[in-house]
Amino acid sequence: MCGSREVPSLLPSFDPICRSNVPGTGYLASGDPNHKAHGAGHCPQANCTAHGHRSQHSWTRSSPCFRSKGNKHEYCVFTDSTFAENRGTTLVTTAERAAYLERIPAYTDPSVTKGINQDIIRTKPAKYKVEKIEGKGLGVIATGFINRGELIMANTVSLMFDYAAYENLERDDYLDIQAQAVDSLPEAHRRLILDMSTHDEGNFTYLELVEKITSTNAFDVDPDDDDVDQDNKFYVIFPEIARMNHDCRPAADYYFDLETLTQYVHAVRPIYPGEEITVTYIDPTMRQAARAHKLHDTWGFRCACPSCTASRPAIAASDDRLRQIEELRPEFNKFRSASRATPQMAELLVSLYEQERLWGMMDEAYRYAAVEWNAVGEPWTATKYARLAIEHGIYLSGEKDGDVADMDELAADPWSHWSWMMRMKGRTGWKGRKGVAGDDED
Repeated sequence: MCGSREVPSLLPSFDPICRSNVPGTGYLASGDPNHKAHGAGHCPQANCTAHGHRSQHSWTRSSPCFRSKGNKHEYCVFTDSTFAENRGTTLVTTAERAAYLERIPAYTDPSVTKGINQDIIRTKPAKYKVEKIEGKGLGVIATGFINRGELIMANTVSLMFDYAAYENLERDDYLDIQAQAVDSLPEAHRRLILDMSTHDEGNFTYLELVEKITSTNAFDVDPDDDDVDQDNKFYVIFPEIARMNHDCRPAADYYFDLETLTQYVHAVRPIYPGEEITVTYIDPTMRQAARAHKLHDTWGFRCACPSCTASRPAIAASDDRLRQIEELRPEFNKFRSASRATPQMAELLVSLYEQERLWGMMDEAYRYAAVEWNAVGEPWTATKYARLAIEHGIYLSGEKDGDVADMDELAADPWSHWSWMMRMKGRTGWKGRKGVAGDDED
């Protein structure tokens, strides 16, 4: 799946801080007549920001920018080649969103990204290696024992593409700006991007190659910038993490931290030396046929993981469990008396997750169990599950995640938590301040 290739072009020389193209060279060295040459806008280092305001980092804004259909927004390439100890990062977005993002700690405080990219500056031994795997191309193999919850890999974001640009720009403009983004990265980083898998082979133009690489290897993130009037999501590229192949019941899982613009990958179960370290590319609660269709339709391969190649009776039993999970999960997000949720139902959900080996979702199951036990006045059982939700949530979602904080509050004082006796209030006819039994909001 993650093969390698010859990089088709070399960048012209750039000034390392706030750079512009060497006159007359452009960024066309691929031999592709459709790959347009553009200059890069040069900014004084102290003022190189999306809005011209002073910042502790420097943007380089490539030109030209492209305006969306209807002329509502203009999308540009914003690059910081000094980001994360000179690893570099590039955004494709509007000036407004770039200005929002440059206020986060990853840009304002260089210390928060120091030492994250162990592939650049290694301070501790790696427990993995990248090597060829039969039938899959390149993959990531464990070289030592990795315990559940242990950090395997972390990388700051290489490329961030605004989904709104993809949706609003003309296709030719979007392909062009996408190639600009790749070419704006420091050369070693750019080569790492261009060496990523396309999942198929062919004589691609440079623009087609970049498009195939980004569409094959992207992760979705939501920076949550509600103060900016645009669609929120970005798709992002982490070339090292993208080396991990798919499994419907993977050995590892990841989360994105906005403050550091970093993707963290942790083991969700014990991993033994020589074992492949995998992640899932899809929602693991989908049934087998739906998973197979999604993987083949999006990435072009037929999944050969143990869950998809099990016997027919085993797959049918798995699908039945997943169907029941799909039925039960919504009940735990209903906080009115009409919900069927009980502690026993939550215990069943925990068991179903364990049977399905949904190790990357156990924090959710434990959280539901904690709330349901607390909701019927069983603080000690609720605390047990809250502690389990915290343990798993820290490496599955990050220590600053809202659900982790909520479980911290429950574990510290179940009686003051919002869920205390919640189910009993509605089911015993207790009337809230509005005089309606169980009038809690969803």
